[in-house]
Amino acid sequence: MMGDGLHHESDGKWIEKEYAKIFNTLYPEHKKERRRRSIERINERVKPFVDNHKCTCGGSLKQSRSGSLTLECTECTLRFKIKQVRNGNT
Repeated sequence: MMGDGLHHESDGKWIEKEYAKIFNTLYPEHKKERRRRSIERINERVKPFVDNHKCTCGGSLKQSRSGSLTLECTECTLRFKIKQVRNGNT
């Protein structure tokens, strides 16, 4: 079906969903591996930001938890959100 291009037709969205369901059933570890790599990438991008920036009160920032784009000040517990940019810069 996908080889014939039927999934590109207006009523063919169900084909893509069905293929994804089957793939996730056959290979559940793929989803976990993707999530683990995503968390590692986020942590790598946040680390230099935390090292180079300070809170408005002068305290140092730390990541609220692994894989999060939320930072907390160690002094005043103020929270900051980092915006993730498409090209990989934070």
